[in-house]
Amino acid sequence: MIALCIREMPYIIIAGPTASGKSALALELAKQHNAIIINADSMQWYQDLPTLTAQPTAAEKAAVPHYLYGTLDNNADGSVTLWQTMALDVLKAGDRLAIVVGGSGLYLHSLTHGMSPVIDIPDAIRTDVRDLAKSMPIEEFSALVLAEDPELASNAPPVDRQRLSRALEVKRTTGQSIRTLQGNAEAPLPAPLAYIVLAPNRAELCERINQRVLHMLEGNALDEIRAFWEKNPPKNCLLRKAIGLTPLTAYLNDELSRTAAIELMQIQTRQYAKRQTTWFKGQSPDYAWVNPTFDEVSKLVQIKENVECLKHITDSSNHHPW
Repeated sequence: MIALCIREMPYIIIAGPTASGKSALALELAKQHNAIIINADSMQWYQDLPTLTAQPTAAEKAAVPHYLYGTLDNNADGSVTLWQTMALDVLKAGDRLAIVVGGSGLYLHSLTHGMSPVIDIPDAIRTDVRDLAKSMPIEEFSALVLAEDPELASNAPPVDRQRLSRALEVKRTTGQSIRTLQGNAEAPLPAPLAYIVLAPNRAELCERINQRVLHMLEGNALDEIRAFWEKNPPKNCLLRKAIGLTPLTAYLNDELSRTAAIELMQIQTRQYAKRQTTWFKGQSPDYAWVNPTFDEVSKLVQIKENVECLKHITDSSNHHPW
């Protein structure tokens, strides 16, 4: 492999829907390219529920340096801003290729496009918007928000109440679309060497999801869930939104059969994967959409590394290999 010749720590991004093979691919690439791995999954960031959130195993973490996995406790506010700060600290402190991997699109967006300015929402507007969000079905609320902020209608409009509410709060407070404000943000880093989105075909992804759910139940998922509830996590704990937590908790409480809980978890995971895919499709067309095969991605990364190396050799005489 040609050594990278760059002034700042290089990084690539591996994104895509859950169960598409991101973590396994990142591990293989990290081994080949002497790289580190940085988590960009909002649930894997937390200490609890490592099996349910599909965190890397202890053996995988020992093989390659992993960062921002199991870092936060239940009381921590795992915001995009905090993640960006912690990820940048790792990126700017290192001297090896970094592979940023995960399916939380907003986290990745904060690296490649920056953060929109923090808007101070008046209490009256916040209350009105939250009351509206609670008073109508999600489809009606979405239509209302898009009517007030048409810019949201293109490029992957929000699909959950929290993001829709935030967009409406910003619009009513500033008179501007949250998309406009986000567009004015400045990226904190140069562009990644490659932005790769894994795209297995639908049938393959569904089968991966079904098998992953079964594997979780064969592992420690149920014991982790029991321990999680014994800690009495706060109601605003983000881990309460972990995919599969609700149906598996219902199974543990004898409210659902094991079969029904598994089927519901598989359905929820497939729905989540579809939302993730929709989000990434609505973003930059410069992403490289690939099947999750190691050889294909490794060749892409190799090409990108060589191009970046040659570029810096040409642009500057102050390059240094690593």
